[in-house]
Amino acid sequence: MALAKRISNNKKRQVSQLVVQATKALSIGRYDLCAPLCAQIEAIWPENSDLANIRGVASLHAGNPDQAEAYFLQAIKAAPRRVAFSKNLATLYANQNKPEAAAHWYGLALELEPSSLPIALNLSKILIDLKRYDEAIISLNKASRYHLDNDAILMGLSTVYFRIRRYDKSLDCTDKALKNNPDHPDALLQKAHLQRGHGQLKDAEITLRKLLAINPEHVHAGTLLANLKCFQSDQDADIALLKHIHARTDADSQQRETICFALGKVMDDIGSYDRAFSYFDEGNALRSRRSAYHADTELEHMQAIMQHYNQDVLECRSDISDATPLFIVGMPRCGSTRVEQILAAHPDVSSRGEWHCFEDMLFAMHTQDNPLTLERIAAFDADQWEGIGESFLQRLKADSPDALRITDKTLINTRLIGAIHCAMPQAKIIHVRRHPLDTCLSIYQSNLISQQFDYAYKLGELGYYYRMYQRLMQHWREWLPDGVMYELDYEHLVEGQEAETRKLLDACGLTWNEQCLQFNKAGNIVITRSMAQVRQSLYTDSIGRWTHYEQHLQPLIKILG
Repeated sequence: MALAKRISNNKKRQVSQLVVQATKALSIGRYDLCAPLCAQIEAIWPENSDLANIRGVASLHAGNPDQAEAYFLQAIKAAPRRVAFSKNLATLYANQNKPEAAAHWYGLALELEPSSLPIALNLSKILIDLKRYDEAIISLNKASRYHLDNDAILMGLSTVYFRIRRYDKSLDCTDKALKNNPDHPDALLQKAHLQRGHGQLKDAEITLRKLLAINPEHVHAGTLLANLKCFQSDQDADIALLKHIHARTDADSQQRETICFALGKVMDDIGSYDRAFSYFDEGNALRSRRSAYHADTELEHMQAIMQHYNQDVLECRSDISDATPLFIVGMPRCGSTRVEQILAAHPDVSSRGEWHCFEDMLFAMHTQDNPLTLERIAAFDADQWEGIGESFLQRLKADSPDALRITDKTLINTRLIGAIHCAMPQAKIIHVRRHPLDTCLSIYQSNLISQQFDYAYKLGELGYYYRMYQRLMQHWREWLPDGVMYELDYEHLVEGQEAETRKLLDACGLTWNEQCLQFNKAGNIVITRSMAQVRQSLYTDSIGRWTHYEQHLQPLIKILG
């Protein structure tokens, strides 16, 4: 084994000076100067860790991330306790959308420098994106020991608690950040969201106006204000404010997308439907440009689900007899939030909201060596399904052990109905339906933020997706045992609230309770696109809204027949 070349102190000083020069060249963007400086370092000390790191940074700026990765790993191997090297590699992985690798290296960097606030915040952001919420809370709490009452840490914790529906703790962290800085923009916006979710609409408006007084061009504050109130006239001063924000945003920016949907909602409120649709069109066109949605791939996947979940698969299920879960499914904007709130108003029912737990549990079984495919899922035996079901029930009941029923309103579970039934045969599936054109119009107007809704930004793609969704639900309707899936039409609920509520409760094995008719007065917090509407009684204005936009919806009407 060859021994590393011994470097004299004089040469080490030479290398140190060259490293300083190369680092300065990087800082001012003179990457052309790095190559000759690195060549001089290599001639003196080829194994120098700074040399590998500098070349990694230069490679990254030259658009060669693979080469940068190799250099950063080389630097870490030469000097494993240099924090900057692990941090650079973690940042590279984060920018390449490799969150697991990014979390690993940020974690190692934080072990080397526990007091580093930037590393702690970067790590917590990655952990939140990965839904590793417990780890994010631990990491942020450790950081708070070094940075007591730091606003960024408090808002990081507020975000985590918000995600796990611990709204009391989220509000507590937000209030602490506002105590430190009453004008903190992120804290004010978060406060307004929480107030709105609690039904404190006047308080939320006051908070938003304070934020807009600080920054009159705050896109998200303006958007939340637009969704908070019902506009009566085009003379409303807030319309001019929103138009000002729209004019000041870059024409191709995400901020423009957001404010377009807000102005579309405002124009819809005042009955200016043509102007409303022009704003919705602009916002969706911008969203579509950023989308990587492939309609054929999406529709083929839904078709494959129907092919794999046949009678043999659906009959191979666990023996779990627990009927606690109530899975509310359907398309976005179908009225599912109201149905959830009606059930949540019952004293024997708790709500998990849009939880995504079942989906996450399945995807956690995916590995590079053993990918989770439809073929693999279809081959699960009864014992495997029982393990999945027991694990889900344990998590479901963790915060509400005494609840007779617990709702999960993850709408995308339409694709997982077969898996849910195999894991928990006694779980009830509540399918909420609404008129197809009202549903699709509302989706098109709503700026739904998630890749799973990328089908929503073009009327044609939205129509084809909805048609395939109808076929998928027909598949479950035909193959599930009687009584597993209960279907509720939103229009029937609006027109006959008590009768439909009684049928719903009976289907869920719940006794009648008058509180379910007063769901809009319940004290539970609602954080969805429909959070303002669920504070109102059921109303008929939402039925047949598509007729206001009939001339604009012709592509959709033709596809849906």
